[in-house]
Amino acid sequence: MFDKKSLLLVVVSTTGGLIACEIGLRLLTPYGAGKASPIPGIAAAAGSGSLETAVAYVARMGVARGTDRRWFTEDPEPLKPGPVDKATLARYQDFGRRGIPQLYAQFIFNAVFLAGGGCRTDGIFRNFPDKALVFDPPGKTEYPRFRFPADATEPDGLVTNRFGLRGPQIPLEKPPRTIRLAFVGASTTVNPHNFSFSYPEYTAPWLNRFAQANGMDVRFEVLNAGREGLGSTDIAAIVRGELAPLGPDVVVYYEGANQFYAHELMVPRQSQRATLDPQDRVGSHKLPEWIRLHSAIGDLIDRAVAGFVDVGEPAKPSYRIRWPAGVDEHRPDPNHPGLPLDLPRIVRDLDSIRGALQPIGGELVLASFERLAGDGMRLSPVAHEHIYRQLNTQLWPFRYADVRRLTDFQNRVYRAYAESRRIPLLDIAGEMPQDPSLFSDTIHMTEVGERLKAWIAFQQLVPYLRRQIENGILPRTSRQPLPPPPSLTPHEMRVCPGR
Repeated sequence: MFDKKSLLLVVVSTTGGLIACEIGLRLLTPYGAGKASPIPGIAAAAGSGSLETAVAYVARMGVARGTDRRWFTEDPEPLKPGPVDKATLARYQDFGRRGIPQLYAQFIFNAVFLAGGGCRTDGIFRNFPDKALVFDPPGKTEYPRFRFPADATEPDGLVTNRFGLRGPQIPLEKPPRTIRLAFVGASTTVNPHNFSFSYPEYTAPWLNRFAQANGMDVRFEVLNAGREGLGSTDIAAIVRGELAPLGPDVVVYYEGANQFYAHELMVPRQSQRATLDPQDRVGSHKLPEWIRLHSAIGDLIDRAVAGFVDVGEPAKPSYRIRWPAGVDEHRPDPNHPGLPLDLPRIVRDLDSIRGALQPIGGELVLASFERLAGDGMRLSPVAHEHIYRQLNTQLWPFRYADVRRLTDFQNRVYRAYAESRRIPLLDIAGEMPQDPSLFSDTIHMTEVGERLKAWIAFQQLVPYLRRQIENGILPRTSRQPLPPPPSLTPHEMRVCPGR
């Protein structure tokens, strides 16, 4: 039997251990409600996939001639971040106090866009300070709606070069024997700013390894022109105004999320949900909220208990998908004006990109877009919570099978477009494993997932680039006159005058 001293020692030791554990968890992990990504619309990276998981997938994939699977684990040269500008940090803090996503504090907004409708009650500028940093766009169009500052290190980890693009410095004039690739898209291209590398950044050293291993007297440079929340019209404007002056030889387009207007096909028309059903197993908890909010140990226990099971798809209301007249789901015409999912606009913008590249000798390469969804998919309430929430809020009430169906249709249109314009297609969606551990939500991947996506893109670019080099098309020896680069000097502009 314990005497009083022994009992007291056990109580004190246990209490001390719990306090130390609580402090450690608070310092090393987030806990409680509201564990959100620092980037609006992007779930916090939650996948459990390790580099070993990705290596196993690479081992089962085909490998392009002249490449080596061992390159997959090699990292690019790290960027050298500079000091964070004090004015930028103060703007971040001010945006936080105003309840504005702090990501917006680093945006240089399009002056035409700012002067438009963003000041209405539900507009993005309604809570902004009196002035914002803006740029004057070429052509006086509202696209692209924002850009990143040049030569900057942002509080969230973003490092930009002299052209305001994520990644290492490059010269304006392309060096001799250099092949320059640009990657365009939205958040799935720029990737979370705190990631060590974006997916385009992985491809540059692999491409240079490929050139060296095969005795090719060329060097590759890679630009990442992705930005969060962009649509195809923004992307086309970036190619015309910002990339064309840099003379890219190849522009890789990867985007399919921000114009995925699937609900227009639903009969009867139903709306997405802002939150999960309170009775949903993913939204429910075993411990009271006050414990989860104020105790890291309590939150960990609650999440661990939930993590012992996985969950299937919740019950969905009845509906059907109604295709527009004349649209063939299985063999779509990319030029059909009635295509759903805003595809007619996307097709026009892809043509605009091709038109901007043609005078400078560049070529568009289109990529299929990956979205994690499938019939019978089961998810962990802990490791895959953001995937589950996105499927059952933003994409509610679509069945997982129909999310997959519509994604496959979108990619069929992309493939038909590439075939009709005789441009290359990178089938990233066809090769990317449907493994929830590689995803943070249905479209954004973890760092390991982005590395694997980069490897797939690299492997499919290699045969195309080899042909271009062997046929003497690349690197280009003759230089077409390039448009002048835009001014990257921002200026201040009044926000919502008269509010």
